[in-house]
Amino acid sequence: MGQAASSSRSAFTSIFVLAVAASCSGRAIQTGEPDRNGNPENPSGGAAGSIGTGGAAGSISTSSAAGLLPQFDCNEVASQQFDTAHMQPYRVSPSVTAAVSAALSQMSPADEAGQMLGLPVGTMNYWDINRSPDVQVAGLGTIRGYWYRDAGRGVNLDAGQPNRQDSGPSFSTAFPVASVRAASWDLDLEQRVGAAIGDETAASLNNVLLAPTMNVVRHPYWGRSQETYGEDMYQIGRMASAFTVGAQQYVVACAKHFAANNIELQRSTQDALMNEQTLREVYGRHFEMVVQDAGVGCIMASHNMINGVKNTQNQHLLRDILKAPIEQGGFGFQGFVISDWWAMPGANYPGDQASTERDTNQALQAGLDIEVPWTLHYSTETLAQADASLVEQAARRILEQKYRFNTARDTDPWGLRAPQSTLSGGSITTNLDHEALAEEAELKSAVLLTNGAEGTPVLPLTAAAKTIAVVGPDQEFALYTSTVPKSCFVAPNASPRACNFHFATDVALGDRGSSRVNADPERSVGPYAGIRQAAGSTREVTSGSSAAVAANADAVVVVVGYTPGDEGEEFAISTGGDRSTLDLPPGHDELASSVLDLMKPTVIIVESGSIVNLPWLSHANQNQATIWAGYGGLRGGAALGKLIFGAANFSGKMPMAWPTQAELGQMPFKDSKTKTAMGYFFGYREFDRRKAAGQSVSLVFPFGHGSSYSRFEYSQLKVPCQTATQDAIIDVSVQIKNTSAVDGDEVAMLFVAPPAKPAAITGDRPIKELKSFARVSVKAGQTVSAQLPLRIRDLRRWEGNERGKWVVDSGTYTILVGKNAEDAETAITRGTLTVEGN
Repeated sequence: MGQAASSSRSAFTSIFVLAVAASCSGRAIQTGEPDRNGNPENPSGGAAGSIGTGGAAGSISTSSAAGLLPQFDCNEVASQQFDTAHMQPYRVSPSVTAAVSAALSQMSPADEAGQMLGLPVGTMNYWDINRSPDVQVAGLGTIRGYWYRDAGRGVNLDAGQPNRQDSGPSFSTAFPVASVRAASWDLDLEQRVGAAIGDETAASLNNVLLAPTMNVVRHPYWGRSQETYGEDMYQIGRMASAFTVGAQQYVVACAKHFAANNIELQRSTQDALMNEQTLREVYGRHFEMVVQDAGVGCIMASHNMINGVKNTQNQHLLRDILKAPIEQGGFGFQGFVISDWWAMPGANYPGDQASTERDTNQALQAGLDIEVPWTLHYSTETLAQADASLVEQAARRILEQKYRFNTARDTDPWGLRAPQSTLSGGSITTNLDHEALAEEAELKSAVLLTNGAEGTPVLPLTAAAKTIAVVGPDQEFALYTSTVPKSCFVAPNASPRACNFHFATDVALGDRGSSRVNADPERSVGPYAGIRQAAGSTREVTSGSSAAVAANADAVVVVVGYTPGDEGEEFAISTGGDRSTLDLPPGHDELASSVLDLMKPTVIIVESGSIVNLPWLSHANQNQATIWAGYGGLRGGAALGKLIFGAANFSGKMPMAWPTQAELGQMPFKDSKTKTAMGYFFGYREFDRRKAAGQSVSLVFPFGHGSSYSRFEYSQLKVPCQTATQDAIIDVSVQIKNTSAVDGDEVAMLFVAPPAKPAAITGDRPIKELKSFARVSVKAGQTVSAQLPLRIRDLRRWEGNERGKWVVDSGTYTILVGKNAEDAETAITRGTLTVEGN
């Protein structure tokens, strides 16, 4: 058990009062308000694509054809989670529908097929692979193709683009990676980050943003853990929805990688084995949320297979689950499905004509609408031999997003809004608002894991620390030539190309895969620069790569972690991006230990995509603090400087449980080179299962762990009803008091423990699951009410095989509220709620 984890739990001593009212039922949506595109809704209901109001009181009717989400009037909920700023289900105006129908009426079958294509296969140009071609339609003119941009942490302008003239390295705003931003638990922040990246996407002359990445971190060895929001499906769904709502103020967002893409090495041949409940609840639920709660316009089908079927050809995945109406148990997705790059069978090697036509027909029948980057399978020739009605359906979906986002014609803008950012010389020009937002994201997300012994904190550093040394390893790493930073000079034509990362001074931006971002080095702030800036003129700050540099310092900051060659997308040469241990690279732990041997106050900063081993926690020098900074973006160092000196307060909480290496050894990352059973339980849900079975569990920190300069006490948990129907949102609240002298933000987490599994049910049930969270600001000595709305629909379980159904178990559910997963379970922070299931 980690030191900070146990102290967090012991500080939690308040008695919780449960206030219970009568019953809660579903709320009907308010009609007559404009939709996201400014088009008025039909106040009387009944039209296709509208929410009807003619049902019984408290009920919600939907258009079966459109497959829309039952919606709720959330005006009474003082929370980020269910308001229109962070939750905007899919809508299109009648004018968009009419424009699409008019365009299709003038299109030939070849024109329709043209909407589904990548670039001509003959070009085989690896520089220009991020667009679909324009289509000339007689009588209509030019229908613009999609121009794609990876943008999970900022816009990747490395990738070639023929409509943009580069005059050197292409810079854009580099935000903290998604796994870091998840630690903020701040939907408003994530919505603003999505909007900023959407703005820069449109400014860079692109109209599809290949984000959010939202695969679950089922195992921390996965190299792309940094690109997603952690291990919990509910949190991923909420954060991804907020990002999507922000991004789609400008351009189409494309959620990826659907689904069960959780192993990077040899990803195209990985087969994820699972039952139907696991597919729906674990690997599909968060995608369902981004479809239904955020109206995402695009979904990317991943490289891997599920149960032996390639995802690009997987009819059950793409058509039966993703596109099927809600009433039939599907997600009701109305946008288009795109392949991951070279994800169709054969990767980038076209097969013979017979296999190409076979693969094309399978993908079309499955529900794949666009193949990228080349016409390896989908072409006007192969699609001419395919089902014409399916081709027309695909073209309609593709065109609907082009007209929905006002980018269908070559004379149209690149998005719904005119971008604030501008493009110059191939780069986004400096946007001070976006840089400030990137710094805010790291300020709110960096996690204070430990902070000295009880009663003797190391942080914030006081005025007594007049001299501070910032040290970190200098580590060489190697990547494939195309992904090495342009700022890294190496011999021409060397492959692989080597580079050196200086942890004390360099800016940690994450891996150099498809989501890489080039930040302007003149605008970027690494750890040393940020700490030196925050230290002011009265302190001396030095840097280096050895403990000797710190010999005469009053305090030491050690920066350790991973380079882009240690974890990331497949471009990391030795491992394909995945890890095989939680250990840091050679030399990192040794540097931390040698600095601690000096017996000085020591702060250790970890830059990584997910969890690592922390052997220094057991060092004799307990005058130490550890911070998980992740990859903090171009202003990460500035944020860390403010946090270390107390100009800002820590508030981040881990979006992953933090097991020991020994504990993780009981959780295989993969079973073989090509097949892995991906079970229902992993992360905190698996550790809960083991504990319930009487097994010992060794965690360094629980899911949701994070410390602060403030201290918080919870009281008066309120659940306003005794019983609830399946359509209800329950306005749970808890009082949070800041008992310290320091203003701070607190993240409260609500977990739900289900009733005993009904005898007739064969599926799994978790011990508890996260179902709400709230971030609140609490001034010193103040008490605030944190609203934790619980949507009963989020308690659904899939029962049965492919022909099963969603069910809500009837019975009494236990509501657990606390600072993290362990605190919620062990404190007296609980209430009960009886749900009328089906």
